Amino acid sequence: MRWYSWPVMALVGLLLSASLCRADEAIEKLTFMTEDYPPFNYVQDNNLKGFSVDLLELILKKLGSKKTRKDIQVHPWARSYRLTLKTPNTVLFVMTRRGPREDLFKWVGPVAASPIVLMAKKERNLKIRSSEEVKQYHIASVREDIAEIVLDEYGVPLDKREPVPYPELAAKMLEAGRVDMWAYGDIAAYWIIKQNGFNPSEYAPVYDFGSAGDNYYAFNIDTPDWIIERFQTALDELKAEIEENGQSVYQNIIDRYIK
Repeated sequence: MRWYSWPVMALVGLLLSASLCRADEAIEKLTFMTEDYPPFNYVQDNNLKGFSVDLLELILKKLGSKKTRKDIQVHPWARSYRLTLKTPNTVLFVMTRRGPREDLFKWVGPVAASPIVLMAKKERNLKIRSSEEVKQYHIASVREDIAEIVLDEYGVPLDKREPVPYPELAAKMLEAGRVDMWAYGDIAAYWIIKQNGFNPSEYAPVYDFGSAGDNYYAFNIDTPDWIIERFQTALDELKAEIEENGQSVYQNIIDRYIK
């Protein structure tokens, strides 16, 4: 067995300590930004909430950071996007990871998959077996939303669609029976149904168009890879850690907002 002198061991310890300090400083320099996009991230009663916010706070805690949700800045999407694109040490969430953006940022996630679905009331007992059958029903959608683009791609006739300016209106129309279905992201749809005082357990997706792109934490492209790796590892651990109810920490956070 090879023995090292105390001076050598002390030097190794000092170097390791200095390296860890630099790593901590690099994480503390990060500026986190988000927008108002429930249930992922939103402001309610002057408090920042949402499951992407809760997850980030736990990730930062795992990494030993002193940062909390109070350090997260809320801006309009376009402003935050430009800043994260051009400014080192910036992070924007949540961002849909799609082809044109792939090489513009570095990514940690997914925070959540958000497939576009057709949401309906369970009591209707609707059964959709193919995309062609979708065209038979009256469907609510939100103007300029990704789900509206999906309906275009699947050839759903305009006379079968009820475009509205806000998702809350679509939820109310579905509850009142004025439409058969609502095309929207499933996680956001459940949250909006719940926030409008309706029972989420009375609704279910009857058709899944698939994901328009999963949602991630997007880091400025110049962020060191080791920072991305540490954040990704912390998120993966939250998805793997099982709590007393048999679900992961990650799943329990999501369920608090949609069930």
